[in-house]
Amino acid sequence: MAIRFARLTRHFWRGESAGRAWFWTLLLAAGIILSVFANVTINRWNGWFFDALERKDGHSALVAMGVFPVLVFVVAGLGVVILRARETFQVHWRQWLTARLADGWVGERRFFRLGLTGTEPANPEYRIADDVRWATEPVVDFAIGLLSSVITIAIFIEILWEIGGSLNLSWGESSIAIPAYLVLAAILYAVIVSALVTTVGRRLPGLIAARNESEAGLRFALMRIRDHGEAIALARTETGERHAVARSHEILVRRWLAMIRQRARLTWITNGSGALVPVVPLLLAAPKYLGGEMTLGGVVQVAAAFVAVQNACNWLLDNFMRIAEWLAAARRVNELADALAEIEFRPPVQSLVIAHAPDHVLRLQDVTLHDGTGLPLAAGIDFALPAGATLHVVGDAGFAKNTLLQAIAGLWQQGEGMIALPRSARVAVVPQHLQLPRTSLRHLLQGDRPRPAPDVAAALRRYGLATLTSRLDGEDDWNRALTRGDRQRLALARAELGGCEVVLLDEATNALEAEAALDLLAELRAALPEAVIVAFGQSPGFGEIATHRIVLRRIGGVARIVERDGFAESRPAEPVAAL
Repeated sequence: MAIRFARLTRHFWRGESAGRAWFWTLLLAAGIILSVFANVTINRWNGWFFDALERKDGHSALVAMGVFPVLVFVVAGLGVVILRARETFQVHWRQWLTARLADGWVGERRFFRLGLTGTEPANPEYRIADDVRWATEPVVDFAIGLLSSVITIAIFIEILWEIGGSLNLSWGESSIAIPAYLVLAAILYAVIVSALVTTVGRRLPGLIAARNESEAGLRFALMRIRDHGEAIALARTETGERHAVARSHEILVRRWLAMIRQRARLTWITNGSGALVPVVPLLLAAPKYLGGEMTLGGVVQVAAAFVAVQNACNWLLDNFMRIAEWLAAARRVNELADALAEIEFRPPVQSLVIAHAPDHVLRLQDVTLHDGTGLPLAAGIDFALPAGATLHVVGDAGFAKNTLLQAIAGLWQQGEGMIALPRSARVAVVPQHLQLPRTSLRHLLQGDRPRPAPDVAAALRRYGLATLTSRLDGEDDWNRALTRGDRQRLALARAELGGCEVVLLDEATNALEAEAALDLLAELRAALPEAVIVAFGQSPGFGEIATHRIVLRRIGGVARIVERDGFAESRPAEPVAAL
């Protein structure tokens, strides 16, 4: 898990972000190293000061007291450097990884393709928003602690060795010397405690991952009520939604309690070790102090060094909870990254071909569409539409009709046959429920094709949205600020400004009155006289503007064309340029 996460994030130290990444990394490492040496200096100061007190040497004690504020200033300054470097590094690393995953999820409409293939991990938005944070921030803290621990062990063991020396044990005429006994004791104690922590807490990462998944599930259930509040209220289905929330919360509580039980077992070890660590070095040093082989300052130094070595050796113990949480978050981030990579390089299951025709005709030739399991949804879809044509698709085909729209738009790739788009054509889809991000109307209407402000304002007026011309550069929650009908008007204006050669209308006027819908569709046709328009459904105005018409019926569970109007008898020509 850790190796996979390292492979995913190593590019932060390469490419455009490399300079910033290495600067904060090296500054942080330098601050940690200097901080450890500052702590060693304070340990030496403890020996100096307490030895002076034991000797009743007032002059040395005063000098030591005069030096101490300088040490405090240095330690505080290094703490500021480490804090600034650590948190700045965490912010930049999280920013980089969030951007990479968000771009991968939204780009090339992978969020939609993952849903079609059934390979989308649960709650990808939670993984990007929250798990990325929990997968990056702790790593920096772990690196700081690990580097500090390694340096601390190396330096403070030398203090234990130098001051503690060997312990001579004798009974009768026999005696034995244990060299570096304080060093051996510190290492043995750390090994025992770390082994206990690893054994008792091995199930904790899985329990934390399950809890995080339940948290995301509860959040999703609540967001569903907010996003579909009007429909739920009108249909009076709030009881079912409440039960769904209750079930999600029940699962979350059950998993929380399982994690709490596991953490309680682990707390026996952590708290017990925390109580023993300050006492053990004093007990070990007492024989030498009472025998006159160690001064009071030496005892204080040894005790502090033993605790420092113990804390460094018990880095796993001190961070086990956070490591478990980090492993859970890293696993969820890895799963999303793996799913994005898989959907990008997965070959199409069937042989539905998207091609460019040599002319300005939209052709579908012997198209069969399959669902995710390979079963046919629609079959024998075959027609040709010249430039300026408007096709009305009606019937009781259900999901197959939506799938046909998605296939023409390039979203649905599972099927057979060929879809040939007009030469160099761009496809626009006008949905019945346009979801608008919180941004300016100008950006919403222009998309990736900037248009002069007068053109954008004129389009709004043509589609009955003159009151919005003064708010072109204002940001708002347009999904709430605009009625459903106004959002459909906005979607039609957006399609006109996009200037696409193929426009797919998905029940795009069903919130409008028939007369208004007909006027708006006439405006769209006048603005895009050469565009091929395909209108799906029974929305107002579709039948009146159509030059061609097909009727789909489900026969044996498969949608087929049972009636067509406005088409010539000849079959469409073969396209020549497969994409």
